[in-house]
Amino acid sequence: MTRVIALFVIAILALGLPASALAQPDAGASKAKKHKRHKTSSSCRKKAKKSGVDRKRAKHKSSCKKKKKKNATPTPPAESPVPPVTPAPTPAPSGGAASSGGSSSSSSGGDSGGGGTTTAPSGGGENTPPPPPPPPPPPPDFCSSTYADAQVTPATNPSDAEASVDCLINQFRVANGLPPFTLTNAALLSSSTFHANDSVQFKFWDGTSQSSHVNHDTPKPWDQNAANMAVNDRILGAGYCNGGAATSFADAEDTYAGSGTFATPRKAFEFWSTDPPHKATLLSTTLTEHRIAVVVGNPNQGGTDADWATFVEDLGNCVP
Repeated sequence: MTRVIALFVIAILALGLPASALAQPDAGASKAKKHKRHKTSSSCRKKAKKSGVDRKRAKHKSSCKKKKKKNATPTPPAESPVPPVTPAPTPAPSGGAASSGGSSSSSSGGDSGGGGTTTAPSGGGENTPPPPPPPPPPPPDFCSSTYADAQVTPATNPSDAEASVDCLINQFRVANGLPPFTLTNAALLSSSTFHANDSVQFKFWDGTSQSSHVNHDTPKPWDQNAANMAVNDRILGAGYCNGGAATSFADAEDTYAGSGTFATPRKAFEFWSTDPPHKATLLSTTLTEHRIAVVVGNPNQGGTDADWATFVEDLGNCVP
């Protein structure tokens, strides 16, 4: 009973004492309270003003606000995105030449520094020489079968037929140690072409050696002298050797006509080169030039023109 009364008295005494007398203030709690006040002062909250802190603490709060405003980083206003501007490509110089190193263009979506690809100029470098021109085609071989054995027809090129006869004759002369005839004199071509056309038109060859060299209006009897005079008059009349006014000149004439497979440059040459009087003309050491007229048609009396061709070679040598 005595113990219960004692405990009761202690409990009454404890209830009557102030809170500070009941327990000694803890050092850690005091530090926490001081730390809480320092935190309030440094954070500059509105509670410090409401709790009646002194003017010095209020000034600290005001200076803190200004410092915070001063150190605050302004946020720039939002701007609408601007699309990137792609520079226009620089045109290459005319002709494809470029400075050393070429030009650089950016690849799609790449960065401006290192995403480009180097493209070679289309025309090569400045020091690249142009390619050499292709070699000219070789001249046609008029002695070949393509030309020499081609039958003369209305579709035949007369120049090709003349060139083929010329090639065969000059090949024959060179094989016999003689220089080739030249094929440039216009007067000789005019004279031979006139006689070939005249012969085909009037058909006056009768198979004799004189008939193929006279003109259609040459009076008979036709003999060798008449034939020589006709040839000389035609060639000089065409203007050869200035009409005969030169110091000296020489002329001659070969004729041939054939049909079908005999109407070819080779057949005309073979006849002339195997017949003694004509062969002597081809291998003359006096004559230096010739022209050959090739005309479609038959020069013989009563003949038809089908598959026929007439060849007339006029030759000369003019000494001014």
